[in-house]
Amino acid sequence: MKNHRFELIGNKLPSGRVLFASADSKYFLKFGPALIQSCIDFDQPLHLHLINQTEDAAHLKTLVTDNYPTISFTSESVDLSGTDERTYYACNRFIVGYQVLNQCDAAMILDIDNFLMNKVQWHTEDIGLFLRDPLPGTVGWEQESTHVAAGIVSFTSAKGKEYLKDVSNQIKSYSNLQWFADQNALWKVYEKNKDYLSTFVYNNSIMDWEFKPDTMLWTGKGPRKYDDPTYVSKDKELKERLNESLHTKTKT
Repeated sequence: MKNHRFELIGNKLPSGRVLFASADSKYFLKFGPALIQSCIDFDQPLHLHLINQTEDAAHLKTLVTDNYPTISFTSESVDLSGTDERTYYACNRFIVGYQVLNQCDAAMILDIDNFLMNKVQWHTEDIGLFLRDPLPGTVGWEQESTHVAAGIVSFTSAKGKEYLKDVSNQIKSYSNLQWFADQNALWKVYEKNKDYLSTFVYNNSIMDWEFKPDTMLWTGKGPRKYDDPTYVSKDKELKERLNESLHTKTKT
Protein backbone atom coordinates (compact mmCIF):
# COMPACT_ATOMS: atom_id res chain seq x y z
CA MET A 1 0.00 0.00 0.00
CA LYS A 2 1.33 3.43 -0.94
CA ASN A 3 1.41 6.56 1.23
CA HIS A 4 -0.05 4.81 4.26
CA ARG A 5 -0.82 7.21 7.11
CA PHE A 6 -2.25 6.07 10.44
CA GLU A 7 -3.91 8.66 12.68
CA LEU A 8 -5.13 8.55 16.26
CA ILE A 9 -8.39 10.42 16.88
CA GLY A 10 -8.63 11.51 20.50
CA ASN A 11 -6.07 11.45 23.27
CA LYS A 12 -5.42 7.75 23.74
CA LEU A 13 -5.82 4.30 22.32
CA PRO A 14 -8.53 2.04 23.76
CA SER A 15 -7.90 0.06 26.94
CA GLY A 16 -9.82 -2.42 29.06
CA ARG A 17 -12.14 -4.80 27.20
CA VAL A 18 -13.32 -3.49 23.86
CA LEU A 19 -15.03 -4.51 20.67
CA PHE A 20 -13.14 -3.52 17.52
CA ALA A 21 -14.08 -3.20 13.86
CA SER A 22 -12.74 -1.35 10.84
CA ALA A 23 -14.35 -0.20 7.61
CA ASP A 24 -14.18 2.20 4.72
CA SER A 25 -16.50 5.20 4.92
CA LYS A 26 -19.27 3.63 2.82
CA TYR A 27 -19.58 0.55 5.05
CA PHE A 28 -19.13 2.60 8.22
CA LEU A 29 -22.00 4.91 7.32
CA LYS A 30 -24.26 2.00 6.33
CA PHE A 31 -23.53 -0.51 9.12
CA GLY A 32 -21.57 1.32 11.81
CA PRO A 33 -24.53 3.10 13.45
CA ALA A 34 -26.26 -0.18 14.39
CA LEU A 35 -23.07 -1.58 15.94
CA ILE A 36 -22.50 1.68 17.82
CA GLN A 37 -26.04 1.80 19.23
CA SER A 38 -25.93 -1.86 20.26
CA CYS A 39 -22.71 -1.21 22.21
CA ILE A 40 -24.30 1.83 23.87
CA ASP A 41 -27.29 -0.35 24.83
CA PHE A 42 -25.05 -2.84 26.65
CA ASP A 43 -22.51 -0.31 27.98
CA GLN A 44 -19.80 -2.03 25.94
CA PRO A 45 -16.75 0.04 24.87
CA LEU A 46 -16.20 0.03 21.11
CA HIS A 47 -13.30 1.19 18.97
CA LEU A 48 -13.71 1.77 15.23
CA HIS A 49 -10.95 2.26 12.67
CA LEU A 50 -11.87 4.18 9.52
CA ILE A 51 -10.13 3.81 6.16
CA ASN A 52 -9.97 6.90 3.93
CA GLN A 53 -12.74 8.69 5.78
CA THR A 54 -15.05 11.01 3.89
CA GLU A 55 -16.52 14.25 5.19
CA ASP A 56 -19.80 12.49 6.07
CA ALA A 57 -17.96 9.74 7.97
CA ALA A 58 -15.87 12.32 9.84
CA HIS A 59 -19.05 14.22 10.80
CA LEU A 60 -20.74 11.12 12.23
CA LYS A 61 -17.55 10.15 14.05
CA THR A 62 -17.37 13.58 15.69
CA LEU A 63 -21.02 13.48 16.76
CA VAL A 64 -20.53 10.04 18.34
CA THR A 65 -17.27 10.80 20.16
CA ASP A 66 -18.59 14.13 21.46
CA ASN A 67 -21.56 12.39 23.07
CA TYR A 68 -20.48 8.84 23.89
CA PRO A 69 -17.05 8.55 25.57
CA THR A 70 -17.06 4.74 25.39
CA ILE A 71 -16.90 4.90 21.56
CA SER A 72 -13.46 5.77 20.16
CA PHE A 73 -11.86 6.00 16.74
CA THR A 74 -8.65 5.84 14.80
CA SER A 75 -8.31 6.38 11.08
CA GLU A 76 -5.91 5.96 8.21
CA SER A 77 -5.31 7.40 4.78
CA VAL A 78 -3.95 4.90 2.29
CA ASP A 79 -3.45 4.78 -1.47
CA LEU A 80 -5.03 1.50 -2.58
CA SER A 81 -4.21 1.77 -6.27
CA GLY A 82 -3.02 -1.61 -7.48
CA THR A 83 -4.58 -3.31 -4.44
CA ASP A 84 -7.81 -5.30 -4.27
CA GLU A 85 -9.78 -2.85 -2.12
CA ARG A 86 -12.37 -5.38 -0.94
CA THR A 87 -9.63 -7.69 0.34
CA TYR A 88 -7.76 -4.84 2.04
CA TYR A 89 -10.92 -3.71 3.83
CA ALA A 90 -11.53 -7.28 5.04
CA CYS A 91 -7.94 -7.68 6.24
CA ASN A 92 -7.51 -4.22 7.71
CA ARG A 93 -8.73 -4.92 11.25
CA PHE A 94 -6.11 -7.64 11.57
CA ILE A 95 -3.37 -5.57 9.93
CA VAL A 96 -3.79 -2.66 12.37
CA GLY A 97 -5.32 -4.58 15.28
CA TYR A 98 -2.14 -5.19 17.25
CA GLN A 99 -1.14 -1.53 17.00
CA VAL A 100 -4.59 -0.23 17.95
CA LEU A 101 -5.40 -2.77 20.67
CA ASN A 102 -2.00 -3.14 22.33
CA GLN A 103 -3.16 -1.40 25.53
CA CYS A 104 -6.31 -3.53 25.88
CA ASP A 105 -6.76 -6.31 28.41
CA ALA A 106 -9.08 -8.09 25.98
CA ALA A 107 -10.62 -7.38 22.60
CA MET A 108 -13.20 -8.89 20.30
CA ILE A 109 -12.58 -8.15 16.62
CA LEU A 110 -15.72 -8.10 14.50
CA ASP A 111 -17.10 -7.41 11.06
CA ILE A 112 -18.66 -3.93 10.89
CA ASP A 113 -22.05 -5.48 9.98
CA ASN A 114 -22.28 -7.27 13.33
CA PHE A 115 -24.20 -5.91 16.30
CA LEU A 116 -24.87 -7.00 19.86
CA MET A 117 -28.16 -8.59 20.85
CA ASN A 118 -27.07 -9.47 24.38
CA LYS A 119 -24.25 -8.59 26.77
CA VAL A 120 -20.76 -9.72 25.77
CA GLN A 121 -19.59 -12.87 27.51
CA TRP A 122 -15.80 -12.85 27.71
CA HIS A 123 -13.91 -16.13 27.64
CA THR A 124 -10.76 -16.78 29.70
CA GLU A 125 -8.76 -18.60 27.01
CA ASP A 126 -5.88 -16.81 25.24
CA ILE A 127 -7.77 -16.47 21.96
CA GLY A 128 -11.23 -17.09 20.56
CA LEU A 129 -11.74 -18.31 16.99
CA PHE A 130 -14.67 -19.51 14.92
CA LEU A 131 -13.16 -22.83 13.80
CA ARG A 132 -14.99 -25.02 11.30
CA ASP A 133 -14.51 -27.62 8.58
CA PRO A 134 -13.38 -26.12 5.25
CA LEU A 135 -16.20 -25.11 2.96
CA PRO A 136 -17.41 -27.98 0.74
CA GLY A 137 -15.86 -28.17 -2.70
CA THR A 138 -12.88 -25.96 -1.85
CA VAL A 139 -9.27 -26.92 -2.63
CA GLY A 140 -5.87 -25.34 -2.18
CA TRP A 141 -5.89 -21.74 -0.93
CA GLU A 142 -9.66 -21.62 -0.38
CA GLN A 143 -9.70 -24.92 1.51
CA GLU A 144 -6.87 -23.82 3.79
CA SER A 145 -8.45 -20.42 4.31
CA THR A 146 -11.96 -21.57 5.28
CA HIS A 147 -10.95 -23.45 8.43
CA VAL A 148 -11.65 -20.14 10.21
CA ALA A 149 -14.49 -17.63 9.86
CA ALA A 150 -13.04 -14.16 10.43
CA GLY A 151 -16.28 -12.51 11.60
CA ILE A 152 -15.26 -12.87 15.26
CA VAL A 153 -11.74 -13.17 16.69
CA SER A 154 -10.75 -12.33 20.26
CA PHE A 155 -7.91 -12.31 22.76
CA THR A 156 -7.79 -12.03 26.55
CA SER A 157 -4.08 -12.41 27.38
CA ALA A 158 -0.57 -11.32 26.44
CA LYS A 159 -0.16 -14.53 24.46
CA GLY A 160 -3.36 -13.67 22.61
CA LYS A 161 -1.95 -10.27 21.70
CA GLU A 162 1.15 -11.96 20.30
CA TYR A 163 -1.11 -14.16 18.20
CA LEU A 164 -2.73 -11.02 16.77
CA LYS A 165 0.70 -9.51 16.09
CA ASP A 166 1.77 -12.66 14.24
CA VAL A 167 -1.45 -12.60 12.18
CA SER A 168 -0.75 -8.99 11.18
CA ASN A 169 2.79 -9.88 10.13
CA GLN A 170 1.54 -12.92 8.22
CA ILE A 171 -0.90 -10.82 6.19
CA LYS A 172 1.80 -8.24 5.49
CA SER A 173 4.09 -11.01 4.24
CA TYR A 174 1.78 -11.91 1.35
CA SER A 175 3.18 -10.48 -1.88
CA ASN A 176 -0.33 -9.96 -3.26
CA LEU A 177 -3.45 -9.69 -1.12
CA GLN A 178 -6.19 -11.99 -2.36
CA TRP A 179 -9.61 -12.87 -0.97
CA PHE A 180 -9.43 -14.95 2.24
CA ALA A 181 -5.97 -13.55 3.13
CA ASP A 182 -7.24 -12.67 6.62
CA GLN A 183 -8.66 -16.15 7.24
CA ASN A 184 -5.58 -17.80 5.74
CA ALA A 185 -3.33 -15.88 8.14
CA LEU A 186 -5.59 -16.61 11.13
CA TRP A 187 -5.44 -20.33 10.33
CA LYS A 188 -1.71 -20.53 9.56
CA VAL A 189 -0.70 -18.74 12.75
CA TYR A 190 -3.17 -20.81 14.78
CA GLU A 191 -1.83 -24.08 13.35
CA LYS A 192 1.72 -23.02 14.21
CA ASN A 193 0.87 -22.01 17.80
CA LYS A 194 -2.16 -24.11 18.81
CA ASP A 195 -0.20 -26.21 21.29
CA TYR A 196 1.00 -23.03 22.98
CA LEU A 197 -2.33 -21.18 23.05
CA SER A 198 -5.57 -21.99 24.83
CA THR A 199 -8.47 -21.46 22.42
CA PHE A 200 -12.16 -20.77 22.90
CA VAL A 201 -14.14 -22.00 19.89
CA TYR A 202 -17.03 -19.81 18.78
CA ASN A 203 -20.07 -21.19 16.98
CA ASN A 204 -23.30 -19.80 15.58
CA SER A 205 -24.94 -19.86 19.00
CA ILE A 206 -22.68 -16.83 19.68
CA MET A 207 -22.12 -15.28 16.24
CA ASP A 208 -25.52 -15.90 14.70
CA TRP A 209 -26.69 -15.52 11.08
CA GLU A 210 -30.08 -17.13 11.73
CA PHE A 211 -31.04 -14.18 13.98
CA LYS A 212 -32.26 -15.85 17.14
CA PRO A 213 -33.10 -13.38 19.94
CA ASP A 214 -31.06 -15.09 22.66
CA THR A 215 -27.68 -15.05 20.88
CA MET A 216 -24.93 -12.57 21.71
CA LEU A 217 -24.17 -11.27 18.24
CA TRP A 218 -26.01 -11.02 14.95
CA THR A 219 -23.87 -10.96 11.81
CA GLY A 220 -24.96 -9.81 8.36
CA LYS A 221 -23.35 -12.77 6.65
CA GLY A 222 -23.30 -12.49 2.86
CA PRO A 223 -26.51 -11.12 1.32
CA ARG A 224 -28.42 -11.47 4.59
CA LYS A 225 -27.39 -7.94 5.55
CA TYR A 226 -29.47 -6.66 2.64
CA ASP A 227 -32.37 -9.07 2.26
CA ASP A 228 -33.13 -10.86 5.54
CA PRO A 229 -36.15 -9.03 7.01
CA THR A 230 -35.28 -9.87 10.64
CA TYR A 231 -31.74 -8.52 10.35
CA VAL A 232 -32.75 -5.51 8.26
CA SER A 233 -35.52 -4.55 10.70
CA LYS A 234 -33.23 -4.70 13.74
CA ASP A 235 -30.47 -2.84 11.91
CA LYS A 236 -32.95 -0.08 11.02
CA GLU A 237 -34.27 0.17 14.58
CA LEU A 238 -30.75 0.53 16.03
CA LYS A 239 -29.78 3.17 13.46
CA GLU A 240 -32.93 5.18 14.09
CA ARG A 241 -32.36 5.18 17.84
CA LEU A 242 -28.78 6.40 17.41
CA ASN A 243 -29.89 9.15 15.04
CA GLU A 244 -32.62 10.26 17.44
CA SER A 245 -30.29 10.33 20.45
CA LEU A 246 -27.59 12.27 18.57
CA HIS A 247 -30.19 14.73 17.29
CA THR A 248 -31.52 15.27 20.81
CA LYS A 249 -28.06 15.67 22.34
CA THR A 250 -26.89 18.17 19.72
CA LYS A 251 -29.98 20.33 20.30
CA THR A 252 -29.46 20.60 24.07
